[in-house]
Amino acid sequence: MADLLPPRLCCILRVTQPYFICLMRKKFYRQKKDFLTIIAPNKEIIRLVVAAVELIKRVDKMEYKKLPERLKIIFVTNRFGFTNEFFMPEKIWFANKSVILKNDVNWLASLIIHEAYHATQFKKGKYILPLSRLESAAMKIQKNFLRKLGESGNDANIAWAGGYDKKMIEDKISFGYFRNLLDLFKEDKLNFILIK
Repeated sequence: MADLLPPRLCCILRVTQPYFICLMRKKFYRQKKDFLTIIAPNKEIIRLVVAAVELIKRVDKMEYKKLPERLKIIFVTNRFGFTNEFFMPEKIWFANKSVILKNDVNWLASLIIHEAYHATQFKKGKYILPLSRLESAAMKIQKNFLRKLGESGNDANIAWAGGYDKKMIEDKISFGYFRNLLDLFKEDKLNFILIK
């Protein structure tokens, strides 16, 4: 049946073999920035993530020093949408490309800090708080960083007030896509173009 489907649809279906083949054929750019590996579908996205990490380094040296123990890889997918997910114990943050392209560098830097903070909430193979309570602590760290940039701490609430969480919940495909990419990454089955 999968052989009869258009190639684009094969990329969406999680359970078919063509889905994995389609993912394996995609090329991602990969760059090492200090302690962090950044993987993305194009160089522009890598440049934006690097700029956000540099901003953290300039504005909040203490928070930057915590990042290596909290975050190892930022993996930006080629999918549109605002869904993102932090994986422990791997310390990998997956994000769809709209998360990067539709936000400014200040917001992106604050979001990297937010997502990396989730690593501190994970001990002995599980999260230390109920999932419903994880976000408030991470948002507090994000707000503190935004204030250091001279922005309102309330900017961190804008995403939630604008229905950001609802869009993520409605996105049924991305979370499975992230898991499949993680599996392929662990099995060394993805193609990378290295950037120095």
